[in-house]
Amino acid sequence: MDDIHLTMEQVEAIDHLYEHDHTLLIAPTGAGKTVICLTTVHELIEGSELRRVIVAAPARVVEQMVWPNEAAKWEHLRGLTVLQLEGTSQQRIKQLLSCPSDIIVVSLNNLAWLLEQDHGADGIIIDEISKASGKWTQGLKSKKRAGCFKWRVGMTATPVSQDFTKVWAMARILDGGAALGTNKSQFMERYFYSDYMGHNWTLREGADAQIMSAVSGLVHALEDDKASQLPKLRERERRFKMPTETREAYDEMRKDMVIEALDTDAANEAVKSGKLRQLASGFIYKQVIETGPSGKPITKTVLDHTFDSARAAEAVEWRRTLGRRKGIIFYEFTEQCEMLRARLINTTESVEAFKQGPRDILLAQINSLSHGVDGLQDVCSDVLFFHPMWSRDAYTQARDRIWRTGQRREVTSTVLVCENTLDDLVLERVEDRGVWMEKFMQHLRGE
Repeated sequence: MDDIHLTMEQVEAIDHLYEHDHTLLIAPTGAGKTVICLTTVHELIEGSELRRVIVAAPARVVEQMVWPNEAAKWEHLRGLTVLQLEGTSQQRIKQLLSCPSDIIVVSLNNLAWLLEQDHGADGIIIDEISKASGKWTQGLKSKKRAGCFKWRVGMTATPVSQDFTKVWAMARILDGGAALGTNKSQFMERYFYSDYMGHNWTLREGADAQIMSAVSGLVHALEDDKASQLPKLRERERRFKMPTETREAYDEMRKDMVIEALDTDAANEAVKSGKLRQLASGFIYKQVIETGPSGKPITKTVLDHTFDSARAAEAVEWRRTLGRRKGIIFYEFTEQCEMLRARLINTTESVEAFKQGPRDILLAQINSLSHGVDGLQDVCSDVLFFHPMWSRDAYTQARDRIWRTGQRREVTSTVLVCENTLDDLVLERVEDRGVWMEKFMQHLRGE
């Protein structure tokens, strides 16, 4: 691997993947997980250790051509062929039959379909394995379908961004249950305890260390030493008060939820907290039932009422502080984007237009830029989160689109926080579901 400009940590990771059949590769955003895996695959195929490898990735990673583009960037990967399957089932079959390749890239949505085809692969990489749901990776639990994969790698930046229950699913995909067993119920009962209704599970004391010890043989982690290598990162809160009319509606909704508290469980706490988060942003959605094309009823989410634009006004003030500098605003809901469009000038939702053109504000849905976008660090050092993001994973990866290798300026990440609302609780990003539930109920009671 002469003259390929990989770091020592990256070379060590490549050596580990080459020597181990099952690996959970944990590395921070921007650490080069993709080139590490591509280099390892290249060496394994050249050494006749593998014939072909499937890469299963989230849809947005596939749409952005992350894997083919990364392979094309590196001199030492010349000759490594990458086929990305897209389109309808018939189109994907045609591509599979007509384009021989070393690597097949497919979205997680289409992984189960690919496992039914004559794919010819004996290795598999799950990109962002912490986000791979059961239905997407169901085929990997079948010995008949998954037995051909003698080499398996799962990539992630945040393996336990929300809780430790995800570790079981990742380990099950990679080693077939050798580390943590094949039965999730048994795993939960061993390492967690539940409330009397069985809705909320809390990690037993010391269980986190036991779980990580059990999977230690699977894990290879790259240290996150960005703080010592990159310009300083400043993380700030920009706090504001909720307007009177919205506050009255918010407190009334919170009061109604307290009355319903006896019925609050893990299934509907997300719905209730989501409503409060919407209201804290100055609007609220509702669900309506419409008749679909086939005549069957379908449920749609539509805007119910707009209360205020206080949060958007704060974003305008934040924009003013930038002067001539470019900035990125991350939002979650469509209505938030529309609020920003109406109040800010010179904005774009195109990454390329932002990087190359005069548009000075990029409006980005939080999940759209959390992976596979590079080059923003060359033109921007300021980001604003329109409200606190519940997912630590999404927040970190979005922020690290600019706080990464190549950044030469101090980076400032700002979060808009509406005081005395659920924003404060979400800002804590409570990882334990039992603790989250109790704090949520305290917020409803106004404690």
